[in-house]
Amino acid sequence: MICSNSIWGLMLFRGLFITIASLYTSVAFSHSCAGGLDGQGRPVLASKLEHQFDSGARWQMCWHIDPQVGLSLSNIAYGAPQEPVRKVMQSASLAQILLKYDEDKSATHVLAEHGLGLSRHRRANAVNCSDGEIHANDNEFGICVKLRNKNSLTSLRRSVSKRRHELSLYAFSIAGSQSFEQVWRFSEDGQIIPTVRLGGELDRFTYLEQYGSPVKNLMPFAANASLLYTWRLDFNIADTPNNDLVEQVEFVPHETDVIRRSIDISLIQLESFHKVNRQRFRGWLIKDADISSGSSGTTRIGYYLDPQSSGFDFASRTLRWANFDLAVSRKRLCERLASFNELTNAGCGNSLDDFINGESLLGEDVTVWFSLAKQFLPSAEDYPAISTKEAGFTLTPFDWSASTPFTELEE
Repeated sequence: MICSNSIWGLMLFRGLFITIASLYTSVAFSHSCAGGLDGQGRPVLASKLEHQFDSGARWQMCWHIDPQVGLSLSNIAYGAPQEPVRKVMQSASLAQILLKYDEDKSATHVLAEHGLGLSRHRRANAVNCSDGEIHANDNEFGICVKLRNKNSLTSLRRSVSKRRHELSLYAFSIAGSQSFEQVWRFSEDGQIIPTVRLGGELDRFTYLEQYGSPVKNLMPFAANASLLYTWRLDFNIADTPNNDLVEQVEFVPHETDVIRRSIDISLIQLESFHKVNRQRFRGWLIKDADISSGSSGTTRIGYYLDPQSSGFDFASRTLRWANFDLAVSRKRLCERLASFNELTNAGCGNSLDDFINGESLLGEDVTVWFSLAKQFLPSAEDYPAISTKEAGFTLTPFDWSASTPFTELEE
């Protein structure tokens, strides 16, 4: 939980989070999972999931397995200890996975061409959910839910207020010879960490050394590839969807003093694309325009999207949107996939290149699309089975309360 308006508070996004130890209990769910609609306006059968930590912090949400995107979450809400439960997002899911082998001219659009639901979905079982709980809905789709201790070997040295646990949701899918494990981690201190884990078997080889990596003594080489994971995040902070603001935050170096930096914050007012700037530690803050965490009424609650794990750029000559890390658009239910959207949502635009057209975001329900590129260079350890490759990012709560509610329980 971060509570600051200063550069030092923002720098804490890469540092310390104050939390407290917990046990598994449940709490009454205050948000309904009924009435959800898919991109074509059809009702969605979603299941409830709720959890309260021993500290009093709690998460509430709905989940279902979508034919294209796999695990889809909705009505996500969080409550800190001794604080009311507040809505965080209306919906959150993957929006596309691009898989492009180096020697190919075009990429595979995994969600549109294969999908991660229906027959591609693999229900959680005693093998892939050995240390968790299996949650299934009426459609026989199942996910794995785990409670994870984040304290590791440092728990004995940490004070109670600096310990934390997290609730994790796992969904498993098979597309071709690759397996995709979607993981959504919800921390006791309000953090959200969306992640995708790639596994499966090597199925592509080449005799061209510049396009492959050696995995055994003889040729052929295992083909190198690039992956682009894109998430769709429909924020709805404090359950007031039409007043969320997206700000770009940068730490600008001083002209002569390499140690000093100033903060540059700019409001994104129009639908647009944006790139990560690693020299300026660029990130994005999504906050509510009305709900404040303090008596002054000037500090707005929100979430900070930190792209610190973004260290590789995906390059495409035909997909303009894939060359960017962030896109911000007005919310439209039928705009669900970042590419090949019209295969399942006819008449709504085919990709983010169609969705983003410079419309005003002020007073609108905002959707954030974040993309994370990873390079796949197979090694001997990946033959014949791919060792797990993980890609994810962090959403950190910003000014969710006027002061951290965890410190009052310090021993």
